[in-house]
Amino acid sequence: MLFGRRLRFGVVVLAAQLLLLAMAVAWCVQLTLIAVHGRICFEETNAAILYGEIAGVALIAVFALAVFVVQYRRLAEKRASDDRQQGRSNQGSRSS
Repeated sequence: MLFGRRLRFGVVVLAAQLLLLAMAVAWCVQLTLIAVHGRICFEETNAAILYGEIAGVALIAVFALAVFVVQYRRLAEKRASDDRQQGRSNQGSRSS
């Protein structure tokens, strides 16, 4: 069970990093186009493609939020575990 949870978390983090990299590349392309042409303008005449792209961006945003929540929870669990361990070590040193 633990191995499965770690594997799933690793896959989620890897996917999040790949999406972040893709967004950075897309941003770089847009800024390069602005530098070359002085402006950038996109026009999508096909409504199905436009709404598909909007839905895709929304799904990526939901995924990013879910990854953030999962990472935050794992950080909180680790911190709570560290605090419990720190409390035990402090109690052990006081009783000596």
